[in-house]
Amino acid sequence: MTLDEASKIVQIWGIYLEYFQGKLIFIFSASIPESFLPFPLKTIEEAVNIVTEQHHNTGNQEAVRALQVGIAALSAYADDEEAVLSAAKAFNDEKWRQVMLPALKKFQMDWIKSQGDFNL
Repeated sequence: MTLDEASKIVQIWGIYLEYFQGKLIFIFSASIPESFLPFPLKTIEEAVNIVTEQHHNTGNQEAVRALQVGIAALSAYADDEEAVLSAAKAFNDEKWRQVMLPALKKFQMDWIKSQGDFNL
């Protein structure tokens, strides 16, 4: 994989983290199906390692730390079947739903507020 390819993958991964990761964690906890990732897990790891090495070599430690945080988010992903079975069990739990459904709505409202002036 070239540095350009890796950079594009890391950029897409960053956007994915910003807009989707939080919502998926609400739904799946720490067992999100791997197929929700924008690229295969190993591809993201390889791309992040290439870009991290580039930043390390140029002395950009802030970028290195940010990439390390991003790659740690991959630990929330599991085999699709395992993740779906885990979610199905949670979805069937009334106590889980009583906690999670209001939390999902709050997550949405907090995101909307962070985007600017909206009166919803």
